[in-house]
Amino acid sequence: MKKNKIAQLITDTKEMIQYKVGNSKASDRDVLARYTAATAVNFTDWVGKTIPWVRHELSRQVLIDNLRCETVDDHVGMLLNFATLSGAMPERSDYSHVEEELKKVRSIFNPIQQAGLSGLALCAMLESTSEIFIPDLAERAKRLGCKDFTYTDVHGVADVAHSDGAIRALECEVTMGYSNWM
Repeated sequence: MKKNKIAQLITDTKEMIQYKVGNSKASDRDVLARYTAATAVNFTDWVGKTIPWVRHELSRQVLIDNLRCETVDDHVGMLLNFATLSGAMPERSDYSHVEEELKKVRSIFNPIQQAGLSGLALCAMLESTSEIFIPDLAERAKRLGCKDFTYTDVHGVADVAHSDGAIRALECEVTMGYSNWM
């Protein structure tokens, strides 16, 4: 039952992301700059904030592996280079544009009794939906004149494995005594 709910949640999230990506009125530069402002250092922060709170060993292993990959391969540096080469480095207005949404994301780590499950669900959703937004970012960057797609190429491959691992971990994590998980 829980596995079916997780699969449905992921499907629903992918449909919502596909709709938002397909109907975005923002310029290519704004999308890339705001994505960079929202995720460049925050994704690893969210993974790191989740690790101490997960209850299942597989969850911990999957998150540590993801954080290790992000760190060793310098995904933050890759993204910043990608944004620079696309002429889309975030400005103060881009950070301001995403701040309210980032506050909402940070709030999922409270209460701490749910932080492991909530943080892992966030990571699973981001990894799973990257199959939609990473190609969109590459296409936007191409239109902006970018010639180096290391960031999107690496994430197109790595995120498939990270998505599968995060979903398996989430399926295990929901069995660890969380109340009102869905």
